[in-house]
Amino acid sequence: MIPDAYKEAAQVLANHIQSAQMVLGRWLSFSGVVTTVAAQVISIASINGPGFGSAYTGQTVAVQGLVTAKGPSGFWLADVGNATTTQSSGIYVFTTSATMRGQVKVGDVVSLGSARVALYRATADADNIYLKELTSPANITVISSGNPVVPIVIGADRPGPPTQQYTSLDGGNVFGVPNNQSQISTADLAIRPAEYGLDYWQSLVGMLVTVRSPVALGFPVNSFGDFWTHGDWKVTGKNKRGGLTITIDDSGKADANPEAIAIGSALDGTSPPPMAANSTGLRLGSTLTDITGILTYAFDTYRILPLTSPKVLTAPDYNPEPTNLISNSTADSENCSLLTVGDYNVENLDPKDAHLPVIAMHIAKYLKSPDVMWLQEIQDENGATNDGTTSAKGTLDALVAAIQNASVADGGAPVSYSWAQVDPTDGTSGGEPGGNIRPAFLYRPEVLELINFNQAGANDSAVVSGVGSNATLNFNPAPISPLDPAFVASRKPLVAHFRIRATNATLWAIDVHQSSKGGSSPLHGDWRSPVNGAINARIAQAKVTSAFIKSVLDADPKAHVMIAGDFNEFLAAPAAFEPYVSVGMQDLDVVVGHDPVERYTYTYDMNNQQLDHALVSPAIWNKTGGAEWEHIHVNTWRETTALRASDHDPSVGRLRLCGAKPQVCDVKIGKWCALPLPSFSNRATCL
Repeated sequence: MIPDAYKEAAQVLANHIQSAQMVLGRWLSFSGVVTTVAAQVISIASINGPGFGSAYTGQTVAVQGLVTAKGPSGFWLADVGNATTTQSSGIYVFTTSATMRGQVKVGDVVSLGSARVALYRATADADNIYLKELTSPANITVISSGNPVVPIVIGADRPGPPTQQYTSLDGGNVFGVPNNQSQISTADLAIRPAEYGLDYWQSLVGMLVTVRSPVALGFPVNSFGDFWTHGDWKVTGKNKRGGLTITIDDSGKADANPEAIAIGSALDGTSPPPMAANSTGLRLGSTLTDITGILTYAFDTYRILPLTSPKVLTAPDYNPEPTNLISNSTADSENCSLLTVGDYNVENLDPKDAHLPVIAMHIAKYLKSPDVMWLQEIQDENGATNDGTTSAKGTLDALVAAIQNASVADGGAPVSYSWAQVDPTDGTSGGEPGGNIRPAFLYRPEVLELINFNQAGANDSAVVSGVGSNATLNFNPAPISPLDPAFVASRKPLVAHFRIRATNATLWAIDVHQSSKGGSSPLHGDWRSPVNGAINARIAQAKVTSAFIKSVLDADPKAHVMIAGDFNEFLAAPAAFEPYVSVGMQDLDVVVGHDPVERYTYTYDMNNQQLDHALVSPAIWNKTGGAEWEHIHVNTWRETTALRASDHDPSVGRLRLCGAKPQVCDVKIGKWCALPLPSFSNRATCL
């Protein structure tokens, strides 16, 4: 299954041919009216102009420049002399003539008697930003040879890229709503490289550049070995592993790291750095040799085509630390206990999946078998076989057994979980056809129990009745509004109402897996702000789910409520979380003051990012020492994608939940407490 747009986009990217072929002129889509005029000598900087388009599109011009690099379908020219810092002075010359390509070599200063200025992009993807190139070159003359070719060192020869805003068309927030309101290709923008990331990279297109001390921001993103990096320049959002995390500034606007740049296929055909489980492997935090190449645009991203592939210098070891958050279900003097909670999107889990025992090991070893686990992407017991099966009993039983084995293997006592879930109606929850993914809970029955267990069916909707500590569910566990249009072809939220045995404190647990980002457009794409696929569906789902949470808090303002799962959204898209905030819920990362750059559970393109969240009610967040929370990077830190158990990292926390305080009395008659009598100075606590 492809759970969200990240996988979908990666697969589309993998199905393209090599990025060099794209850049070197295949599948051209020309923009502009072709005119026939006498060729005039024009500088390359003038052809490129101050924007994303060119005033010379469709015209025939004469140019002179230094050959900075060659490819199989052409070569790059740069103006001779100092380059401007506000627009590119390099351009690609596309020619099908092997003879012409053979006439020039790197270091030649050449003149072209005529060439046509064209804009092009891949016709298969309208979200590509147009590039400028020279086509149909004629009358080439080599003026001199052996000239020095000196690359521009990014961050030294010119300032590094901006670190927050992508383009002025994003309205200040690249994840703002509404999105998809304009296009770079039609906006006729003058580029502002000092302010906006896309403008900065556009000002270098066609030029030879060097990235010093590059750091890899994740695995290769496709089968051709393309990867993202940053170099020796200012960056924001840098985490301990060396990656860049999406963060939010004080005004609530996103910083999605436009200072990162993709690295594409080497022009000399050398192999890219491998994805390997050893010190040569390219992964999050790997350092590399300096990269020199041509800055261009292909497959929805600005990228550098290296003259030769870089080498990995260092690769971080796989060393995620297990949590130190341990359960303590014994009641303290205030009748409170420490309940551990965990969350994990287990990626299309069925009983026969090879990654099932790895998931179990993660839960036992790294999360220390939390008292309650929120799980997403639990499939039915025959996985993707599309035969009408919806029961997940076999899947959950297999996972419970594997966790028990893993807990013993980790040197502990066997941990035996119970589980709670609702089988969906066949084919109604989205995801991999036949898989019937759904959320589910695992819980330790010696620590807590379901209150008034009453299994709901697929179309039974959770309803709260009663007030205060007597508030309860009609079904437990139960889906929330399963027939609401907001949840068509998506997962229905699952609610379970638990009682902690030691204290009688209760927990309302809600497990969500909101609609995926399928249909999103890239951060480097033409549409601005980028299309945030299914954002309206996620907002609608949040409104329905938060209305249920409100019904719980209306019945019992002191209720302990925790909603967790795969929200498929960033906090930097506030419209998707406002419904939860409006009923009093707060994000646990914010509550505990977790370092913003360490808040990630997923890696896509240049960014470490957080799609998985937990929010808690005032009875939890308004209590000093009431919550702890952390993310365990067992998957984003893996050496290869094959070694990952899921594309998400799990999270784990600990909540201090209190039941009714022990009654204090002056006289105890048997097991009953008499009214306090002021004449007695010594009082006994009722048991």
